[in-house]
Amino acid sequence: MRNNPDKSLEIFYLRYAKKLLQYAVSNWQTDVDDAWELIYQTFNRINSKIGDYSFESEQKFGSFVLVSFLNNLRNYLRDKKKNIEILSEDHISAATDLGYDEQDEIPESEKMRILKEELEKLQDWERMLLLLKAQQMPYSEIAKFIDNPENQLKVYYARLKKKITEAIILKTEVN
Repeated sequence: MRNNPDKSLEIFYLRYAKKLLQYAVSNWQTDVDDAWELIYQTFNRINSKIGDYSFESEQKFGSFVLVSFLNNLRNYLRDKKKNIEILSEDHISAATDLGYDEQDEIPESEKMRILKEELEKLQDWERMLLLLKAQQMPYSEIAKFIDNPENQLKVYYARLKKKITEAIILKTEVN
């Protein structure tokens, strides 16, 4: 990684990424896109700090990668749990206090309006990514249409999905 930073992502992917993905998805039921995001966070953190460490062997480095990934995974699960607790406690009590009724839900057309606004804010390639992924197109095929590497598209997709979802939730809460 130190000697050839350009090739380091490829090496990291080939040696560790698939194993980390399988571990996160099968053992922790992590969403595939979120697992890829965690893998890339781990890679970026390791790549930026690699000069601070030396390793006796490939096995020691592999252990370091796993520990770094587990730390990111724990933080992700902790944050996700907090978000679930906040949604389940605060929103339910707030809805009860306001005399919430199922008939009071925001009409679907309002959510669609917000979605359209958020999509208009995106760049063309971001909208293409969302549209093609919604049609179940594999990232390898999407990469042919969008000038970004396949692995990066996975990260971008997860971020875009999260960004739009949060915007819709935030704006529907305000209304």
